[in-house]
Amino acid sequence: MKAKFIRLILPVFLASAAAGAAVAGTISCVPAPGNAGGAPWIRRIAIDEHARTVNMDVVRHRTKDADTMGKMRAELLSMDETQGGEPVYVFNAVPAAGSEVTSLFKLFKSGEWRLISAGVAFVGKVPVLRGVEPGIVFDCKRSDLG
Repeated sequence: MKAKFIRLILPVFLASAAAGAAVAGTISCVPAPGNAGGAPWIRRIAIDEHARTVNMDVVRHRTKDADTMGKMRAELLSMDETQGGEPVYVFNAVPAAGSEVTSLFKLFKSGEWRLISAGVAFVGKVPVLRGVEPGIVFDCKRSDLG
């Protein structure tokens, strides 16, 4: 009986595992043309769903003549599926040594891909909201790893 059960359940398990692997992938985003205000400080977002990591190309310092670019890593905290089929990504920047503010991000699709962010500082052990940036529209492309 046990062998018969295993023969029946194994193909179902393998098919569901393959389907789950096909879902995991990467999504890469760049600011959409026509965002209000100046050039956004985040120039590229790359999310690896399987590794649960986020890499961002950001502007570290801006002058009237040039932008100094840098990298920012973040941890993918949540990836909840929505009714529309696209996940809502929630991630936080890994703070640099000596940094007082942690950045929290939410990337979601509401007709178009939008990124909202907030800066949070900890005073003692109490989180204090430092600021919320208005949403930025991004163009995102998905590539499956499965």
